[in-house]
Amino acid sequence: MNLVIDMGNTNCKIAVCKGTDIIESVISEKISNKEIAYFINSYKDVRGVIFSSVTNHSRELIDYLQTTFDIFLELNSSTPLPLTSHYKTPETLGYDRIAAATGAHTIFPENDVLVIDAGTAITFDLVTSGGEYLGGNISPGLQMRFRALHKFTNRLPMLELDENQVNLLGKSTDEAIISGVVNGLIFEINGYMDALKLDYKDLKVVLTGGDANSFDKRLKNSIFVVSHLNLIGLNRILDYNALQTNKN
Repeated sequence: MNLVIDMGNTNCKIAVCKGTDIIESVISEKISNKEIAYFINSYKDVRGVIFSSVTNHSRELIDYLQTTFDIFLELNSSTPLPLTSHYKTPETLGYDRIAAATGAHTIFPENDVLVIDAGTAITFDLVTSGGEYLGGNISPGLQMRFRALHKFTNRLPMLELDENQVNLLGKSTDEAIISGVVNGLIFEINGYMDALKLDYKDLKVVLTGGDANSFDKRLKNSIFVVSHLNLIGLNRILDYNALQTNKN
């Protein structure tokens, strides 16, 4: 069994995995030794841990993980991956992106997959059926667009998503902002899917991230929503590295 820790821009996730299954997971604003101790006491068979963070984190936490578990892996740009990456600057590739891409390939190993992560930023990443990570794109996410309209103008208000105000044409300034932000992202996502399906006929589309539920029912193409995609990918990376170590 593995312990998987994913520290994102907004929330932290921690989960226990057995094989490819997530047995239990929690989401919190931060992760401390207390949360980790809970999983250690609850799951005695946990032997390995993988830690991934896109933010600054405590060295004390890393030291605790290293001394507590038989196998410890901190994801970085030089970590061996079960995918072949064609990214030109691997040292700048977000750990969340490569984890999500790995998770998508784990779920759909025989398909080309477009991964859409709707979080603070919205990212698009493509993985082929042969396990090749081809790269992707980064765009402002839902909340970032609302904040940008407010911050960089003098009179536009700061708003948040209101499902009742999403129309094709807004009839007030509030409606125009909400409709513009949401529809703009929907058209953007649909555009990427349509363009990629010209070259990848049987493309699977996987949607994840904190704002995934704001878009899944609005998109015209068939998609799969996987809330724990990053955790699945991180668990796969840990298993892959543990296997390589055993071979050596």
